[in-house]
Amino acid sequence: MPSALAVFSCRPNSHPFQERHVYLDEPVKIGRSVARCRPAQNNATFDCKVLSRNHALLWFDHKTGKFYLQDTKSSNGTFINSQRLSRGSEESPPCEVLSGDTIQFGVDVTENTRKVTHGCIVSTIKLFLPDGMEARRRSDVIQAPLPLPVDKVAANTPSMYSQELFQLSQYLQEALHREQMLEQKLATLQRLLATTQEASESSWQALIDEDRLLSRLEVMGNQLQSYSKNQTEDGMRNELVALQEDKHNYETTAKESLRKVLQEKIEVVRKLSEVERSLSNTEDECTHLKEMNERNQEELRELANKYNGAINEIKDLTDKIKLAEGRQEELTQKGQMEKKELQLCIDELEEKEQALQARIEALQADNDFTNERLTALQVRLEQLQEKSIKDNNSLGDPPGDNDIDVDVDLNQQEAVKQLKEAVGSSLHKLANFDEVIDAHLQNNQTAEGDSLTSPDRLKVENLLDAKESDMSDTLSPSKDRSSDDTSDGNMDDHELNEPQNRVALLKDELSRANLDSGDTEQVINHLHRALLEAQELANTGKQKCLELQALLEEERMSNRQQTEESAKQIQYLQSQLGKLAVDMEELKEQRESSISSTQEELYSAQEKVLVLHHAMEAATAERERDIAALQRDLGGVTAELEKWRQAASKYEQEINSLQATFQQQSLHQQRALELQGELERLQKGCSGLQQECDCLRSEKTTLVNRLHRLENDLDSSREQTAVT
Repeated sequence: MPSALAVFSCRPNSHPFQERHVYLDEPVKIGRSVARCRPAQNNATFDCKVLSRNHALLWFDHKTGKFYLQDTKSSNGTFINSQRLSRGSEESPPCEVLSGDTIQFGVDVTENTRKVTHGCIVSTIKLFLPDGMEARRRSDVIQAPLPLPVDKVAANTPSMYSQELFQLSQYLQEALHREQMLEQKLATLQRLLATTQEASESSWQALIDEDRLLSRLEVMGNQLQSYSKNQTEDGMRNELVALQEDKHNYETTAKESLRKVLQEKIEVVRKLSEVERSLSNTEDECTHLKEMNERNQEELRELANKYNGAINEIKDLTDKIKLAEGRQEELTQKGQMEKKELQLCIDELEEKEQALQARIEALQADNDFTNERLTALQVRLEQLQEKSIKDNNSLGDPPGDNDIDVDVDLNQQEAVKQLKEAVGSSLHKLANFDEVIDAHLQNNQTAEGDSLTSPDRLKVENLLDAKESDMSDTLSPSKDRSSDDTSDGNMDDHELNEPQNRVALLKDELSRANLDSGDTEQVINHLHRALLEAQELANTGKQKCLELQALLEEERMSNRQQTEESAKQIQYLQSQLGKLAVDMEELKEQRESSISSTQEELYSAQEKVLVLHHAMEAATAERERDIAALQRDLGGVTAELEKWRQAASKYEQEINSLQATFQQQSLHQQRALELQGELERLQKGCSGLQQECDCLRSEKTTLVNRLHRLENDLDSSREQTAVT
């Protein structure tokens, strides 16, 4: 079964490695090379010091057809398109990788002791599916955000701020990369200078040795020529003088050339020391800039963390304020609804009160009318009494006065009818009053039922306060109604007592009248029965009034208790509302202060970012100027190196020519050695000849001496002979 393939290609700013072709049959471990696992072209093990042994995992999911990368608690982190997957030494969630992504394992680490920078692994990954097709690229996919970096803990941070931070980090990475390239170029320049210095020293040493050999060969040749030639002493002296002059001239030219070479060497060493000094200065400046960069990055991280924390606090405060405002709106809406309901109840009660007031006014009008009727009846009874007295006085009159008696009987019958009507109207009024009392009792019972059922109907969670206020509002009109009912009951009792008293007065007057006629007795009996009925009705009315008063007292007590409880609850609710208002004010003040502080921190952070941006621009400008100056110095040094290289090439050519001449001279030297051997043999023969010459000279001297003696003897003999 074919498997997926991942190809890692090295980037220019990466630690160098060969292209890797890794098959993803199973999850592949990415890490640092160890003794058991060495780097190869078919694995993801790299010879890089900044990687962990178990740095990350890469695998292919056959179900989803996607490639995933996971950081396995690495020290220096794993990056996809310059975004870190997790914090240091923490395992990251699996993150999807697309073909063409830039993957970075670790970060560049600089050793302060040796000032050596260890590069990280930066590669472009190409992913191929098991069918051989290349996986999707990020440009072909709708841009979904990768897992957020660690420095960005808040979810909705401003994009411009993060983009500026990302651009700053990119600028810093590019500056560090340029700085590393400059350091590498300076290191290569130092190595070239060292190699050229060593080559010049070796070439000069070879030249000096060669000059020595040449001078020695020349001396030996001169000796050979001097030995080979049989010259006179003057010729030898002249030749020696010429040789000494040549030697002096050669030494002067050699010294002059050596002096020039030494001066040039001193100049090169001076320039090299200046370059090294400038290099050390640039390295110090680079380290300083790195430290400043690290400090700036730390400050930026701290500012970003503070900014994210402030944003989270602002979000929490806004959420709390929104919740409090929502609760307040709900409470206000419920209060308005309950207020509307209470207003409707109050309107209904006012309408009922107006109806009862109208009924009471009507009853009062009827009562006034009955009082007028009773007064009229009283006047009529008085008239009847007077007439009865007159009749009693006129009992002794003749029976011829029948017409007058008939008139008196008619008048009495009319009076009795009027009394009956008055009593009937009073009884009707009492019955109506009973109905009114029953209606009042029913209204009170329904009001009590409503007041009892309204809490059950309004009993909802978190609305107890509103319920108590409703109870207090509903109880206030019930108190007024109870007080009105008690006043109405007292008025009705007074109205009942008035006709009873008047009937009693009428009874007394009738008893005083002592009517003897049957009609008056019937009227009195009828009035007595009516009076008894009125008394019974009055007693029942009194009992009902007492019951009504007891109910009203109970209702008053319950209303008082409920009003006290509602007042307490209203006070408690008012205190709670005050506390809520104070808390709302405090929350608003805290929100305003936090918003102002966060805005100030944001402004300060933006100012710091601008200052850092300007500082970075100034640093980059200074660095570019320094780089330009270094490049100019490097150009001068390279020009000088080119000159030195040309000089070295000339010296090499001269050395080659000298080597050729040296080879010829070596041949001459061999020949000279051969000649020296022959010279030695000749010298030995010459020494033998000199010895023979010396012997001959000694023999010559002896012979000359003998000759002189012989000549002397001859002369003496001649003289003797002459004498003789």
